[in-house]
Amino acid sequence: MTAETHVLDAPTRSVLDPFPAGRVPRFTRTERGVHWVQAAGFLVLLITGFVLALPQLESSIGHRELMREFHLTAAFFFAFGPAVVALAGDRKSLGRDVADIDAWDPDDVRWLIPFPLLRLFGIQTPPQGRFNAGQKLNAIFVAWSTLTFVVTGFVLWQNRRFPSEVVSQSNTIHTLLAYVALAAFLGHLYLATAYPKTRHSFRAITQGWVNSDWAREHHPKWLASLGATRPAPRYDAIRTGMQIVLGSAISLFLSRFIFFAIGANTTDKVTGRLYDVTAWPGVASVSPKTGVQVGDWPALAYVLVLMLAFLAVDQLRKLTTS
Repeated sequence: MTAETHVLDAPTRSVLDPFPAGRVPRFTRTERGVHWVQAAGFLVLLITGFVLALPQLESSIGHRELMREFHLTAAFFFAFGPAVVALAGDRKSLGRDVADIDAWDPDDVRWLIPFPLLRLFGIQTPPQGRFNAGQKLNAIFVAWSTLTFVVTGFVLWQNRRFPSEVVSQSNTIHTLLAYVALAAFLGHLYLATAYPKTRHSFRAITQGWVNSDWAREHHPKWLASLGATRPAPRYDAIRTGMQIVLGSAISLFLSRFIFFAIGANTTDKVTGRLYDVTAWPGVASVSPKTGVQVGDWPALAYVLVLMLAFLAVDQLRKLTTS
């Protein structure tokens, strides 16, 4: 799949179709993995967050401390999980996604401005590329809301380190954004699973493909830009496994350094549990109570060894496919 600029200059009413019948690959395993990891974290955060925020739910469900632990743990999963999946797979496909989302043309604007009227009267919408204008706006919203959730959530979690005004404002933003995100999520869920004209796209995010007829109707520019797919190179599975291990190790090491830098409160249950996780594999050189110490050379050496092993596998992969 490509995201070249010239795709946006494709004919607006008549396009060449390289897939006259059958299935068209739409999302790679990496793209689907990033989506579902983030979606799982978001759902847990949404449920536990509303339980913590709404007295009616809290009184019915109870277990506030447990809900808080679930919420904070899911927050780390939500923030770092997609990055680890991206490291573990085809990062170029994610780069193409970003390029597609960032590329706008007149057809996108025409699709967006009169969209409700066009749908209401059954008028055909302007031809779209891999992502239509609505999907692009949704992706931009997800990116910025994720960043805002992480920043405001961190302030709320480490509230003793910030002025009360900052904490109060962060709480307001965090709560209001949760309601907006809930509305966006419900709309996204409806279009992906229930709305007759678009629910076929759910196959793309679960199985990776869509029917060519559906792609021709909804994303003709994208369909016209596709070329023949290439088989996966040798050692690709080994390389992917190495990326998972390396990405996880780097994330753990960075978490360890950040936790030490902010002097996180180890009496907090969630913090203590995260300290225990990020202590591996350099635990021999650090305090067993915190698992965090600047200059934890065994952990850094472990990451460097993994990086060298990954580079060796990657070079072997290149030699066997050249």
